[in-house]
Amino acid sequence: MRALPTLLSSSVLVVALAGCQAKVATVEITPANFSFRSESQSQRLTATPKEEDGAAIEGERPVTWASADPAVAAVDAQGLVKPIGSGKTTITATIEERTATATVDVLLTKAIRLPSLAAVVLVGKPSEAYAVAFTNEKGEPITPDASVGKVTWKTENPAVATVSDEGVVTGLTPGSTTLTVATKELKAEMTVTVNPAPEGAAVDGATPPAPAPPGPAPAK
Repeated sequence: MRALPTLLSSSVLVVALAGCQAKVATVEITPANFSFRSESQSQRLTATPKEEDGAAIEGERPVTWASADPAVAAVDAQGLVKPIGSGKTTITATIEERTATATVDVLLTKAIRLPSLAAVVLVGKPSEAYAVAFTNEKGEPITPDASVGKVTWKTENPAVATVSDEGVVTGLTPGSTTLTVATKELKAEMTVTVNPAPEGAAVDGATPPAPAPPGPAPAK
């Protein structure tokens, strides 16, 4: 029977310790707003439990993470968020029945779109600048941010045609070549055919022939 007081004392101690644990009043997620512009990006979220007075509660508390739309962004058990598809959604953190949400905006640049897959230019005649557009995974036109990176142009056969940084093509000799426009993660191609300039047509950079002298005046 002597063991009974010891057991009772231990029970009282456990109850007392449990009663000392701070109660979660609110939860704060950091960051509360963020965005993705590439599938290679990710964001780690932090959920902080707080007391009524706003003081952070020390020690770890179990956190449950959930995405309102997993087709837009997914979150794992550690709060790591990854983009899935373009759109907006919220990520929720739950600690002891208290919740907080973070907003995520996903705009994925999935493809480069050129005005045409084939073009024809004349020898010595620079083309208009070929405009580059971007689309999301749904094929919808979008305006990407700086994370897409610099747009670069390259010609497969510079002896046939050259291309400037702005997408202006200049034919040098008759033939065909492939142009590639690319960013850090995307690229698109188009075929350019160079035809001879019409006989007598002025070529950029060349001096046009002098006009022929006037003929003799008609007899009266």
